[in-house]
Amino acid sequence: MEKKIKKIKSVFSQDNPKIKKQIDRVKEKGHQRMTILVIPHGYDSSFHFQISVFTILFFVGLMVGLLSLAIFGIVRSNNTRSQINQLSEIYGNYFDTYLTHSNQLEEMKEEYSKLNENMLEIYSLIDGQDDELLKIPSEDAIKSTSYELLQKEEREDKQLDIGRKYLNEIYDLRYLKQRMTDNEKLVEVNFEYLFTRASVLSSIPLFNPMYSYNLTSQFGMRKSPTSGFWEYHDGLDMANATGTPIYATAPGRVIKVAYSNVGYGHHIIIQHEFGFNTLYGHCSRIFVRSGQTVKTGDMIAEVGATGNVTGPHLHYEIILSEEGKTDPEEYLQSGFY
Repeated sequence: MEKKIKKIKSVFSQDNPKIKKQIDRVKEKGHQRMTILVIPHGYDSSFHFQISVFTILFFVGLMVGLLSLAIFGIVRSNNTRSQINQLSEIYGNYFDTYLTHSNQLEEMKEEYSKLNENMLEIYSLIDGQDDELLKIPSEDAIKSTSYELLQKEEREDKQLDIGRKYLNEIYDLRYLKQRMTDNEKLVEVNFEYLFTRASVLSSIPLFNPMYSYNLTSQFGMRKSPTSGFWEYHDGLDMANATGTPIYATAPGRVIKVAYSNVGYGHHIIIQHEFGFNTLYGHCSRIFVRSGQTVKTGDMIAEVGATGNVTGPHLHYEIILSEEGKTDPEEYLQSGFY
């Protein structure tokens, strides 16, 4: 290997006669001079000057280099300008998006403020306790907490330059999020109350037991149509033709299906939630059995004239477990159907 390297060096060494001869020929050609004659236009005398081949080659190389550098600069400038235009367009799109989201954030803050005011008003209407509201942090406390958390994140964010911080909109969004989280208790209290109230309303006998009827006797003291004596009437007498459908006025369970010659005749008692019971008397036909579960509006019987009556009608009662029998007309006039 070393012999090959020495051989190559000897071939390309200036001591090699062939190489030395070639170098001398190049030097000789390069030092040859050329005479350039300049003849001005008109009668001025001409002049000339001499320049070597090496000098001509130097200037030609210099011109080629400068021209190449100029072309490279123009191409690079055009590319840079194109990239700047693209970045400007992207920045414009991002800025438009930023403005849109910023406006949406302001709208969200306004809408949530209105919602929170409405929730507080509902809470006051349902006799909410003030000590529950004391558990909700103040607006200043919520803002301070959210800002401290963001500032801590900024200090730990390695991609954020020293001295830089997040956009103000990020602080507003974090504050809004923290505010919503801390006010969840208020929403839960209102929802629990309204859900319970809706459950109660759906279980109260507010449905009409018949679509149409003639009210012949109201709740309270009256003169008995059969005996002629004054008596306390425990329900409503709702007259209609025999066979008119009778419907359950609330969901519940049938606890009694019976017959009485001197009283209600064929009658039904349905037990509902929250201590309500309803009685349907003087039926001609009954379509439910004891222990059966019914829904609001289910057809349970038909109008008749069984028991102690003077004509076909439904005797309808509402019984409360603690208060006893109450006026059904107050429930029928509540406006729920």
